[in-house]
Amino acid sequence: MPGNLNPAAPVGVMPYGLCSAFQEELRLEANVNSYPDGSSDRAALALNVRHFFRMTRKVTAAQYAALWQFYSSHPTDAFYFYNLRETVPPWTWDASGNQPSGRYIVVFDGSWSDTTMMGRSEASLGLREVA
Repeated sequence: MPGNLNPAAPVGVMPYGLCSAFQEELRLEANVNSYPDGSSDRAALALNVRHFFRMTRKVTAAQYAALWQFYSSHPTDAFYFYNLRETVPPWTWDASGNQPSGRYIVVFDGSWSDTTMMGRSEASLGLREVA
């Protein structure tokens, strides 16, 4: 049927050491038409909020290499990300991606950003929920 989309097929799980320092943002996307008199029309594009995750943190050379390797191997592929606060029991992680609690199917949102410093580097990236 035209217009139907296949759900994202996740490829892999974000490593445990990289899941621990994300900020979570919930968005309800909407179309907004603004008019010169200050009035507006609004229409929600979804019934449920979409999760966005952002990370900016200082990482060691090993963490930087692991993060860059994971980022470069999943440029457009969906993958599992565990929000460790929501897992059961809390702060657990499943390498196979079979545990559904706290798991999101995400893609990278935006580009890679980093700052190289002595001893540690600072990496910044975002994730967007797709399913």
